[in-house]
Amino acid sequence: MTTPDEKYATTPPIPAESALEFLHDVRQLVAFQQAIGIEGYPRTPELERFVAGPQQPAAAKQYPAAASRPKTPPSPATQRQTAPAVAMPDTTLAELYAEIQGCQRCQRHQSRNTIITGEGTTGVKLLLITDAPSVEDDCSGLIMSGEPGQLLDKMLGAIGLSRADVHLSLLTRCHAPEPPKKEAVDACLPFLLKEIMLVKPKIICAMGVLTAQKLLHTSKPLSQLRGRFHDFQGIPLIPTFSPEFLLKNPEMKKATWLDLQMIQKRIQAALLR
Repeated sequence: MTTPDEKYATTPPIPAESALEFLHDVRQLVAFQQAIGIEGYPRTPELERFVAGPQQPAAAKQYPAAASRPKTPPSPATQRQTAPAVAMPDTTLAELYAEIQGCQRCQRHQSRNTIITGEGTTGVKLLLITDAPSVEDDCSGLIMSGEPGQLLDKMLGAIGLSRADVHLSLLTRCHAPEPPKKEAVDACLPFLLKEIMLVKPKIICAMGVLTAQKLLHTSKPLSQLRGRFHDFQGIPLIPTFSPEFLLKNPEMKKATWLDLQMIQKRIQAALLR
């Protein structure tokens, strides 16, 4: 005679190795989506039921939404006040970099080995901007060095450019274990805006979601921003993935190659004018 419990098949336990492998895959997926700017997921009914678990009642209690006054869109005058200043700086690149060297505007300076300024000259065809220095940059004191730098050289070579044709810069200047937060981005942004005015590039390539979002004043993910040119104070700007990101996510190289081809065509068209 069977007992009531024996009528139901029990779920076999998941092997520890398989569980760890699954968690590793999930962690990599979340890190990838964060890197391209995805910060959340739509709260669909299916997701609600999954999060609530099997004991959640089928009909969840509904609470009335709090009443709120309609938001008044900001006036053009207000928008102009919040936009970054575009006046030409009364300084040189050398003077700007000397000022950056002594920066302690945020907490990231406490963990850096060195502070990274920029590399290149003014009036270049292309300005490349990444979100933050890599581990290799922090050790060498050079921007886009090590394996990410080698990949960058190959990317530039594929569209007929070299480091001599571009200027390299960063949104934030100090390496730290964690990605840059708002405090660090806001502290470093004036340096970058001044550098852009001094360099006077023909095209800007924002290689990272933080750089693209900050310069374009948007919260859209990089997956929605890349693939086309945007306007930054009269300069064409195209967002794409950084070499450091591509080393960890090689499946995104094809998308980045399409962005590079757009840069190449824009430069060629400018030379024919």
